[in-house]
Amino acid sequence: MPYIKPLERADLSALEGTFQGTEGFLGFLPNDVLTMAYLPGATEKFMDFCLALYQEATLPSELLLMVGMMASSASGCRYCTAHNAGKLNKSGADRDKVARIWEFETSELYSDAERVALRFAMAAGQVPNLVEQAHYDALREHFTEKEIVEILFVICQFGFWNRWNDSAGTTLEHEPREYSEAVLPEKHWSLGKHS
Repeated sequence: MPYIKPLERADLSALEGTFQGTEGFLGFLPNDVLTMAYLPGATEKFMDFCLALYQEATLPSELLLMVGMMASSASGCRYCTAHNAGKLNKSGADRDKVARIWEFETSELYSDAERVALRFAMAAGQVPNLVEQAHYDALREHFTEKEIVEILFVICQFGFWNRWNDSAGTTLEHEPREYSEAVLPEKHWSLGKHS
């Protein structure tokens, strides 16, 4: 049960455009947005901010979603880890690659560039933050400055979502829950407080 009760969509007609944009991206309306809706102006602006990244990004969405998944996992947010896994599934990512993301250092499924980005996401998602100059040196071997900013943007965006959903105890929706329970290894993911 969530710590903050989500509002009902039917009572939030002023946010319908925001809800439709979010649904267009995720395929469903997430409970965290219905919880944020107590502050409709801030919700609208924040969702525009979040969607703008994916509209402006030049890196493949699969890489950005894996970065979001790794940063969320490193921070301990199972809700956002599941959302990224579910979005990877919807975008056609290889199921085994999603399931083995925690093996990115040794799995042949990941390129050197993906390993560097995931290593950075893992370090950045932890508290205290473990990012060092060496992470940026490695990133610059594979990515431009703009692409590095895109990766950092995703990590920081999920920094907000991770804190929001873990602090609100947001209930995980059916679609990402079903996929995550079927695909993600129990030693790395569980529903926890998001049931």
